[in-house]
Amino acid sequence: MSRARVLAVDDVATFRRTLHTLLRTNRRFQLVGDAESGERALAMLEDCAPHLVLMDIRMPGMGGIAAARAIKTRRPCTVVALMSTTHPSELSAEAATCGANAIVWKPDLRAGVLEAIWLRHGPPDTT
Repeated sequence: MSRARVLAVDDVATFRRTLHTLLRTNRRFQLVGDAESGERALAMLEDCAPHLVLMDIRMPGMGGIAAARAIKTRRPCTVVALMSTTHPSELSAEAATCGANAIVWKPDLRAGVLEAIWLRHGPPDTT
């Protein structure tokens, strides 16, 4: 099984560390970078070449919705999962129409949820 390259994007350093731990404990994923803003994620996009971007919706500067649009424009095959402390049913319609593949409520974020997103939206396993 090949590992999915993941870029973690969140303005809260403690949450990024939580993502690091979550990803380290799962052999399906490899953390290739983390960013504190949408702008930084875009700057890292080509060097990191992520298969999956875990993107916080609300961040100072360029938020996750605008960053997801830009990522999908530059790298349409990259899977983008938006994350929020606001329940997905309470988010603006923009979150559902920005091109992101999934929206995850942060309290529900677990390895199984990430695996389900990857299995649904990632490329077919060729190994």
